[in-house]
Amino acid sequence: MYYAADVNASDYIGILDRRNYDKKWDKITRVAIRGIIESDGKIALIHSGKHGDYKFPGGGMEAGESREETLIREVLEETGLKVIPETIKYYGKFKEIKKDKEQCKIFEQLSYYYYCDILPEEGERNLDHYEEEEEYELKWITLEEAIENNTIINHSEHTPWIYRDTLVMDRLKDQKDMRRERRK
Repeated sequence: MYYAADVNASDYIGILDRRNYDKKWDKITRVAIRGIIESDGKIALIHSGKHGDYKFPGGGMEAGESREETLIREVLEETGLKVIPETIKYYGKFKEIKKDKEQCKIFEQLSYYYYCDILPEEGERNLDHYEEEEEYELKWITLEEAIENNTIINHSEHTPWIYRDTLVMDRLKDQKDMRRERRK
């Protein structure tokens, strides 16, 4: 069972704690950077042809990289889209905590989300073996469509990120709806 908290203090979008570990265990922390790319009322997401889910483009930081460099690299690798560095704007972070695959370790993932714009031309995608197996492809879709789709398949153990990214999509949609209401 997941426990989600909507954290209003600081820059957390949310915390997802599976609570299936012993707090005394050693902790492994992974930092990931994810892009929020919007255009014409749609958002650029990665669609898995294998499982049918949508997720934000992004991935883990490599040694010596800044968050911005990771965002630019990961978005290009997964989508072929070229981020305009000057447009990168921090949105917030999401923390996930659970038992690691390795015995007696805690896995903590910090996902940092950034808004960014892209150049009109696309580059070459460079998917790793796992991403090819997942049949990743870029899709432009509305937040509502992605949320509805992910909510239906949220039970999948093969795609643990669905819950996290769907919560972030919900937050983005709520903020978009609030802006729309203020304009009335």
